[in-house]
Amino acid sequence: MRKMLEINGTIINEDGLFLLLDQSKLNLEQCSEVGTMIADSDESSLLYIIEEKEEFVYVTVPFEYWSDLKKASDQNLNVFLKVAEENLALNNWNDELSYLVQNVEGNFNYGEEFVKQIQSVFLEEK
Repeated sequence: MRKMLEINGTIINEDGLFLLLDQSKLNLEQCSEVGTMIADSDESSLLYIIEEKEEFVYVTVPFEYWSDLKKASDQNLNVFLKVAEENLALNNWNDELSYLVQNVEGNFNYGEEFVKQIQSVFLEEK
């Protein structure tokens, strides 16, 4: 069984990038990082996999938050999943994001629209 949870906001500050989740959805004390990011090109989302009590949880980051991911990546900020006052460090986030972006670049197996979205946010100079 797998659980899909979509973030509902982000916070960027001097401590890092915080991906916000509704507090009723997840108990971070029972979670650990799997450390893998995959693409959901149909939904224009990036999914980061964590584990809660031996169940995979797919943390979904929709396109609307990608610009914050780019800012955090450019500044090499630490990334955290935040539920209420609890945080889970996502230590492999930046490496996984970089790897995924490299794989998607020019690879139309992901679909033309998704490739364009990745390129416009993560690869074009602003």
